[in-house]
Amino acid sequence: MKQKIPLILIFLLSGIFLSAQDDIPKQRNWSLNGYVKFMQTISFQRIDENWMTDNLIHNRLIFNWNITSNLTFNTQMRNRIFFGETVTNFQQYPDIVDRDNGLADMTFNVFEGKSVFMNSTFDRLYLDYNLGKFQFTVGRQRINWGQTFVWNPNDLFNAYSFFDFDYEEKPGSDAVRIQFYPSYSSKLEVAVKVDSGKNVTAAALYRFNVKGYDIQVLGGYYAGTDFTVGAGFSGSLFKGGLSGEVTYFHPQESFGDTTGTFVLTLAYNYTFKNSLMLQFEGLYNGYGNKSADFNVVDFYFMQLTPQNLSLTRFSVFGQISYPFTPLFQGTLSAMYNPNDNSIYFGPSLVYSLKNNFELALFAQYFTSRTPIDEGGKGTFVYWRLKWSF
Repeated sequence: MKQKIPLILIFLLSGIFLSAQDDIPKQRNWSLNGYVKFMQTISFQRIDENWMTDNLIHNRLIFNWNITSNLTFNTQMRNRIFFGETVTNFQQYPDIVDRDNGLADMTFNVFEGKSVFMNSTFDRLYLDYNLGKFQFTVGRQRINWGQTFVWNPNDLFNAYSFFDFDYEEKPGSDAVRIQFYPSYSSKLEVAVKVDSGKNVTAAALYRFNVKGYDIQVLGGYYAGTDFTVGAGFSGSLFKGGLSGEVTYFHPQESFGDTTGTFVLTLAYNYTFKNSLMLQFEGLYNGYGNKSADFNVVDFYFMQLTPQNLSLTRFSVFGQISYPFTPLFQGTLSAMYNPNDNSIYFGPSLVYSLKNNFELALFAQYFTSRTPIDEGGKGTFVYWRLKWSF
């Protein structure tokens, strides 16, 4: 057992202690909050055969320090304890979770056992400085350039998976970012990121507003391999929300030929007067396969990048959500990939027991024409308790 455990326990106990001190009338320039979650997963291929059960205790600590009126320090720590059959049967699992894609390795396994291990990571650690219309941010941060809901080809710095619903904050990047706000409706942004392989991503984005539409254009150098340009927009159409993104990648090694590739998305959402919300989104991925056999493991655990948002060339998505009461929300999402005829269904129910206490149930079902013994089907059922402090 590593010596880092006492430090993490201090963080956990400090969060609980400080949350209990909110009634003390004392002004301070820092805050510490977060949450603790317990989630159990049941997975199977055939409902009448072997089921696998896994458990996760997930804690997040968020520390924010307003050093001066212009300078802020923020760090966020993610602590997770995994135990269950996947840990027991898949010996490489702790090593996979321990991977850190950033320039600085701020992810580590605190302890490992035969059926349990604990992993901690700092996925935010940055200084933020404001000077007039300029904002400077240095360190591990979230750089969100996406406009659509499921797939974001404009998000050059930290792509994320729609299926990783338990990671609401989404990953960050080790980067330097400068933002300039010429007016209330425009922004110029320049960012440089270096990953664990010392690959550089450097890009600039300009966002402005035209007739109620937020429009952005971007260009730069991606992951040490490609020159890239792109654009995105968001606005309203027929009283609903319309958004889209397109990014073009061209390998630097063949700059003079026509080997470049497009990735683009288009999305629309509409909310009725009774708060029923419909969402639709489509993806064209020039890097995807035109025809392939579906494998649920490859699909579910794929390492996403702006050039690898799906395994197939085309994908379509739909979702319906409805608040049955102010405290009870239901959602049903679906995805279809015509190139391999794979289908995904994902119902979920979220109930707020108290202001800081939540109970949720999620399911993810995958099916395709691929035989079940070759990974063509899979079902995951999750239930989760979450306490925020």
